[in-house]
Amino acid sequence: MRGTNVKIALLITALLAYSLAFQGSRGLWEQDEGRYTNIALRMLETGDFIVPSFNDEVPHFAKPPLTYWAVAGGIALLGWNEWGARLPNALAFVATILTVLAIAKRMMPERAWLPPLMYATFLFPFSASNVVTTDTLLTLWEALAVLGFVLWWQGGEVPGRSPALTVMWGGFGLAFLTKGPPGLLPLVAIMVFVVLAKGWRTLAGLFSLAGMVLFLVVGFGWFLLVVITHPGLMHYFVKDEFVNRIASGAHHRNPQWYKPFVIYIPVILFGTIPWTFPLLRALRLIPATVLSRPWWKAKLKGDQWPVFLFLWIMLPLVVFFLSRSRLPLYILPLFVPLALLIGRLAGIHRRRNAVFVCLLAAWIVMLPFLKLAGSLYPFPKDSRAMARSIRETIQPLPGEVVFVDTAPFWGLNLYLRCEVEQVSTRAEEGRRTPFHETLAEELSEKEPGTLFIVKRPDVERVIAICRKQGLNARVRGEHGVWYFITLNR
Repeated sequence: MRGTNVKIALLITALLAYSLAFQGSRGLWEQDEGRYTNIALRMLETGDFIVPSFNDEVPHFAKPPLTYWAVAGGIALLGWNEWGARLPNALAFVATILTVLAIAKRMMPERAWLPPLMYATFLFPFSASNVVTTDTLLTLWEALAVLGFVLWWQGGEVPGRSPALTVMWGGFGLAFLTKGPPGLLPLVAIMVFVVLAKGWRTLAGLFSLAGMVLFLVVGFGWFLLVVITHPGLMHYFVKDEFVNRIASGAHHRNPQWYKPFVIYIPVILFGTIPWTFPLLRALRLIPATVLSRPWWKAKLKGDQWPVFLFLWIMLPLVVFFLSRSRLPLYILPLFVPLALLIGRLAGIHRRRNAVFVCLLAAWIVMLPFLKLAGSLYPFPKDSRAMARSIRETIQPLPGEVVFVDTAPFWGLNLYLRCEVEQVSTRAEEGRRTPFHETLAEELSEKEPGTLFIVKRPDVERVIAICRKQGLNARVRGEHGVWYFITLNR
């Protein structure tokens, strides 16, 4: 037992070193990383962990708060830096690998080492763990929920009483609190699988009283609280954040019919490097497996896990294809069943080939250095680089940074400890949204120490607006295509 504990401790230590290496070397890249980090910082600054907000004027309910809470916790632990902001994803990545190992021990005990090795070295999940978004945490909770289901299924499907069901529903509650309805997609696969394998009556056994209570409290408690305290928010959640994302292109996230083919398929093929060839070999088995009725009958009567893994991948993927809102990270959770399915179908066993072992070891060593390479890449929307330019040209440092007619660098809050806002000069053109106040409204507040950031083509127009209000505006510096403007009153 002691030897086993030592091995587990060494494995976790190695995974933490692998995941945390260079995790904070790169600045925050806008807009996602800056947005999530800024909202988490606002929670720490204001002490309000219920209402996510960009600044004093603009709340933000587009996502549930679990990711913001996690980022805030990382920053509280490690300080106001990129390491703290990205700590939750590094830990979630490690926890997901261990969860994949736990699932693999039940599905394929003879080579349970293989799926977690695949997941740990897949290019896409490893890269995603270095980006501050919801998706790496979501992947962990979905994997945890499936682990609970697998434990229940192997334990004899005791109706509604197994602690494994509490794990399953708790995982889905955390997934819902991380990203809302998309977090429940594996549940669809679970329910379809149960019906195919054992019939409709068995489906009722999934609904544990303790599990359902936990799911409702964890998954819906925050939603209920903010809906009660913010009238009209239910309509926003249902129409804007659910219906419009699925059925319309209102969010401008690749709504064209062909986009799933140019986004999701390449992400799967390149994201599974260095295991893409085993994946392709597994895909060659499709005509003799999932397209064959005898295969389904044989598997559902005997070894059922390949059927479940296929459903776990394909049913969510169909939803993502049909949805009108599409981004690469949406399918990150599918890399868990991909690792398990490749391990089951690709016929890979322990290899003693020295070349294979050396190449895989070199890949594992190289992956963390990709994060370091990211810090050397001159990404134009790097908040750390813009903060450096501001420090070099603006003294004293601004207490508020206002972006005019351009997307904000929310991450500046991490580097300058300032409030970040966005204003518009085009309200009269019908382009105003609840997100924006106008530049005239911002100027009327007469707040000292405000820095305005404007893109090059808009500089003269913004200066003219300021002068109309009796303010002497002048350019104090620049960063790429953005100019820094301050006011003398």
